[in-house]
Order: sequence, then structure tokens, then C-alpha cells
Amino acid sequence: MIMAKPILEESIDAFNFYEYDLFRPETLMLALPDLGLVGAIAGLHLVRELKMRDVVGIDSYQALPPVAVIIEGKPKHPIRIYGSQDGRLGVVLSDVPLAPPAAIAFSVAIVKYARSRGVRNILSVTGLGNPSRYQFEKPNLYVLSNDEETAKKVSEITGAKQVPGGVLVGPYAIVLKEASRQGLVNTVLLVDSMVDIPDPEASIVAVEAISKLYGYKVDTKKLEEEADKIKLRLKELMKETKSLMARMGKGYEYRPTLMYT
Repeated sequence: MIMAKPILEESIDAFNFYEYDLFRPETLMLALPDLGLVGAIAGLHLVRELKMRDVVGIDSYQALPPVAVIIEGKPKHPIRIYGSQDGRLGVVLSDVPLAPPAAIAFSVAIVKYARSRGVRNILSVTGLGNPSRYQFEKPNLYVLSNDEETAKKVSEITGAKQVPGGVLVGPYAIVLKEASRQGLVNTVLLVDSMVDIPDPEASIVAVEAISKLYGYKVDTKKLEEEADKIKLRLKELMKETKSLMARMGKGYEYRPTLMYT
């Protein structure tokens, strides 16, 4: 089966955006492969549980590996945006971890795209590597935002703790800076997570927080029941992601900034 023809195409820097639906969400959630695959697992679960539709394909013959993803017998772009039925939330999923040069280019491009489509808030979801994660029955949730009022509101609704200080590394760091520069609100949800293996239990915390923020009823029972299967199935993706994270200097996230020493 051939790939569907988009109704609109746009090139932003090194990336091509193929729109299959004129979807204009208020919030765009980034669920990229990162620490513990927390955002990626949470994003995929939301897409399935909320029956989101595939609305935008994203590709780059310069920055990404030469791959086409096959889903239910249909060829898809390696990065895709899914839209909620109520039109409020878009979720960006990637089947390939982003190497450092691609991560920078994509982060800049996705913020430009969001701004051009009237997105008000970019929601980044990721793990916060914690050596003591094994000791937690339920991982801690943290919030960081370039808008003080938004951070306060998210904290009140979800119970998330404020991030006191540290260093954010990778695509989410670029998105935070670019969103601030281009006048968009960027909120980052971080969950204590494993570093070496996929952490679906941490993803459950993220899904619960997003459900509270947007009033969605998302059942996480399936994530709980399939946690061990998910860890095995995504083991190789986590291995690839960890290797690329090391090249991006992810170790910096484990030390405080100069003003906190």
C-alpha cells in the first residue's frame, strides 16, 4: 500500500512536515525517546487510549536515518503527530531516537511549526534519571515551565514539585529555549525514572498528570499489566537511545548548576 498523499507540505529547516488533516491543537505534547522512554511510552498510551488519529508526518532525508515505519501494513513517516478527537491535544511520537545534530534541528523546527499553527503550549514529557529510582514505589513528578503562572497551575492540579535547579540536556532543552525566544509557553513534566531500561511505571505517573491537566479519562491498567512486556519489547530502543544520550552530554543533568554549589 502506498503512503497517503498529504493535503499540505511545508519544509522547515531540514525537516519536512506532511499534513493529512488540518489539525490545529492548543497544546502539542512532545513524547520523544529519552531517559527511561518515559515520554515515548506515555505518548503512545495516550494515542491508543484516546483513539487519536495520525494527522502529520515528519521526515528528513538529511537529518534522519533512511527508514519508513510500517504500522498495520501501512508505511508511515518515522516521526508523526497524532490528534485528539476533541482537537485540543497533539502528540508527537518518534520511532527513531534523535542523534545530537538531528535533535537540535528538529527541536528548532518543531517549535517553528507549532508557532505557525497557533499552538499555545508545548508540553514536553521526559524522565529524570534517578539512581534511587529502584527504592520508589511511586516515582516523583516535577514541573518546569518558562511561564511562572503555568508552572504554579500545573503544580496545583497534578501535585508536581517545582524543579529547584539543575541542567536540562537534549531536545527538550532546545525546545525550552526556542519556545521562550518565539513567545510560546513550554511546560516540562519530568518523572523520576530508570536510566538503563524502559520505565513504564514512571510513564503511568506522566499519563495520570496529563489526564488531570486536560480532563481526560485515561485508563492506565493496561500499562501496569504489560509493564514487563514493554520493558522487553523496547529494550533495543532504550539501548540506542542511551547511546545517543551519552553523546548529547546527558550526564550533565546529574549535577547542580554553579549557583547551587
